[in-house]
Amino acid sequence: MSIVATPDSTVTYPDTPTSGRGLELHEKKDTGCSAPPEENGYLTVSDLRNVAPPGWTLHVNPRGHVYWRNARFRVVVDEDLRNPVGLEKASQFCAQCDRLDLTEGLEAHMIGGMDTSFSLFLNHNHCVAGYEVSRVRDGAVRDMSPQALLRARRVYWTFVNSHPSHRPCPKQGFTDAIDALRSYYHEHIHVGSWCIAPFSKQECEDLLDVLHRAKDDEQGLPATAALLGCILRDVYSFRSAEKWGQVNREQHRAYRSSVTRPHDFAPQQSTATRLILHFLIHVPFFGIPQTYLAHVRSASEFRGHLAGLKQNWEGYTHQLVREYSDFILIATVLLSATVGLLTINDIGQASRVAAMLSAFAALGSMTVGVFFVWRHQRNARMPSSFSYLHNARNNALGLSGHALLLSLPPVLLVWSIVGFAAAALAYALQDTTHAATWVMFALFVIVLVAVMAGVYTFSTIWHWQSPKSWRRGLFGSRKSRAEESAV
Repeated sequence: MSIVATPDSTVTYPDTPTSGRGLELHEKKDTGCSAPPEENGYLTVSDLRNVAPPGWTLHVNPRGHVYWRNARFRVVVDEDLRNPVGLEKASQFCAQCDRLDLTEGLEAHMIGGMDTSFSLFLNHNHCVAGYEVSRVRDGAVRDMSPQALLRARRVYWTFVNSHPSHRPCPKQGFTDAIDALRSYYHEHIHVGSWCIAPFSKQECEDLLDVLHRAKDDEQGLPATAALLGCILRDVYSFRSAEKWGQVNREQHRAYRSSVTRPHDFAPQQSTATRLILHFLIHVPFFGIPQTYLAHVRSASEFRGHLAGLKQNWEGYTHQLVREYSDFILIATVLLSATVGLLTINDIGQASRVAAMLSAFAALGSMTVGVFFVWRHQRNARMPSSFSYLHNARNNALGLSGHALLLSLPPVLLVWSIVGFAAAALAYALQDTTHAATWVMFALFVIVLVAVMAGVYTFSTIWHWQSPKSWRRGLFGSRKSRAEESAV
């Protein structure tokens, strides 16, 4: 047994296992092991005498958790060596690795909470990792398949992200990360919101700036290695998913096209349900829900990174809040005008009924609009969007039914305007001559036709029109779903 004494207590550790080649093992050199500090130099947690058993060095991840490394056996463990059970497992693992003859640049990692037979082997020369040491030796790396190499790099950089403190940051990692981030940045410039890269444009700019400075000034810092591991872990995960370096141009284009095409995962609706929704949207709701349907579909599109979805969601909620605020203001003014019309003493019965309907519609628009503004303002953050979009897609009427509800404030406002116009026309036609009645009615029709022409023109001018567009709206949904399923 080896005993390490401290001023307050005595900590006892079992000896680290040795081998018949003991002298040879002690003479091994390892470039990843840092030199001991000077007696009067600056000390870190790793330099304290009572934090690790003999032969082991404690290292601290920049996020605060610790792990241990044995330079003699080239072993890294996550088990708590301050616990006798954990130290015994680590000793057994060292004995196993002693028989593997780990050469310069190779390292073994015993994953915390796992049996000693389950371990990870790393080749720092080629930045690869695997669960079989024979596959990560220098001579075997060249025989890997492209997909196996991408997977081995992803596993390696995942390890570096969690264990960055015991070795200097690999120089090749900076080249790979900077090249990948520049490629993603250029893709954002070329295709804009259709880019499915794992980093947003702003993230690429920030990370490139950090890496350029870190490459020259902070190469040895553990935080730099951890950041590099985090970046390249996502880079190689993305490359592995899109079969980077394994498909030709046409295959890659087909894959990107299938990824960027939005898929509708909502339950399929029957023809009767679609006909009812089509009637409600285009007759009593004046086609207004189509605009909100396009908004919610755009906000729910996910193209590879959460930053894009976050941007879409925040733009969606802010746009709804602005529109509803404008509708509330207009409905308030219209309600005041309607109440003023009702105060006239000699108003007829028809005018009174139309004015009351207008007042009720304006009041409903204000009430629903205020509630929608309140709820969307309080849930403008990203986490709320997942449950919102899930519930919107999976309700009985799907996104079209949700769009009907979103359009209630402007639809009620339109009905309020219609009711106020009918009340004003009915009041104007009270107690007038036959000729005056026809003149007023003709003027009303002219104004109505002009308004309807303007509203219809600027409601449809933003979309490409064809004679069969309304038929596709009715019967094209099932066909498009079938095409997406085939892809």
